[in-house]
Amino acid sequence: MTSHAARVLAEEAASHDLPMPAWGFAVLALAAFALLLALTWAFRGNAQKHTPDSEHNDHHSTDLAHAHGGTMHDQSEH
Repeated sequence: MTSHAARVLAEEAASHDLPMPAWGFAVLALAAFALLLALTWAFRGNAQKHTPDSEHNDHHSTDLAHAHGGTMHDQSEH
């Protein structure tokens, strides 16, 4: 009896098809990632726009800051 029930359930499970072709899932995934990339790109530099003027940093790299005798966060010379 249990083997008959398992066979019936297996036949029912095998009859379900995907709602779209397999390449459609890839297109949807690429579109979703492109949308997330666009959203991330839209907010680039947003943190720098909202920092107080006292916290702005004129140095462009850590090497440049160390060459001038300070760190990136050292504001004592300004």
